[in-house]
Amino acid sequence: MVGYYKYISKFGNEEEINIDILESDKDVYNFFHKEKKINCKNIYVSNIDYTPIYQKELLKYFNYIKETIEKEIKDGLAVEEIKTTTILKNNERLEELQKLFGLQQFKCNEEYILVPASDFGVFSLYKDVNLKQDQLPIRLYEFAKCYRIEEKKKDSLKRPTTFNLPDVHCFIDKNVYEEVKKHLVIYSKILKILEIPFFISLRISEKEYQEKKEIIRNIAKELEKDIIVNIVPNSIKYWESKFKYIYKDSNNEYIQLSTVQVDYKTSNIFKIKMEGKNIKIIHSSIGSMERLLYSYLDK
Repeated sequence: MVGYYKYISKFGNEEEINIDILESDKDVYNFFHKEKKINCKNIYVSNIDYTPIYQKELLKYFNYIKETIEKEIKDGLAVEEIKTTTILKNNERLEELQKLFGLQQFKCNEEYILVPASDFGVFSLYKDVNLKQDQLPIRLYEFAKCYRIEEKKKDSLKRPTTFNLPDVHCFIDKNVYEEVKKHLVIYSKILKILEIPFFISLRISEKEYQEKKEIIRNIAKELEKDIIVNIVPNSIKYWESKFKYIYKDSNNEYIQLSTVQVDYKTSNIFKIKMEGKNIKIIHSSIGSMERLLYSYLDK
């Protein structure tokens, strides 16, 4: 589902890109940015695995990044900090969510799973709830432990099978993209503090883009960053739009860091309602600690 691309500059100007060879946001980025990145520190962290010996060696960096993230998120968003379980009894709702996510998960046995994302615990906690309008928005923050089966680069900081995810879920019914902008601004600030350079891409359904393109232009101006926009015919997985902050490492590989996604589907699966109606859910994360640590050391 390639769709077509637009390039929104940090000044809010929109330019359509009509080049057949561009098949991904990375291709578009490379078209506009010809330079190659050079690792000036001679630090090569691509193959560092996430074993106890490395955890001990890198703990001071890990703690600094975590403290920076949590300070900015707690100062910038009125979050409620929660802690959900990492083991859940499987059921039809979780299986449906799993299909939407498309993740390979660890099964403890036929009944129980290790959560591949904090969403599984958060939505299980709030299932079948009927909220009042004056309760929204609800912003839930969790420093979550997640487990996934990775087919490539497993055990590296880029794709460990076990990772830590500072994660925010926002239950909301209106002014959705104003909320999205708040999260993007905070994540931009955090990455600037950590001195991790990034570019922004957005994948969004055609309908959503036509309805929200003015605020997307305003987001580009607010962040003072260009946005590569991939417009696709229909929604993908569970989201209508997905903003990504992407780091280009010293090997000229791309690391997805922060994501902010607008979800109109999950509320119906778990029956998370507001006065009997489905709500919108924003899935938001600065990125896994392991990828942030990798990028922090590599930059």
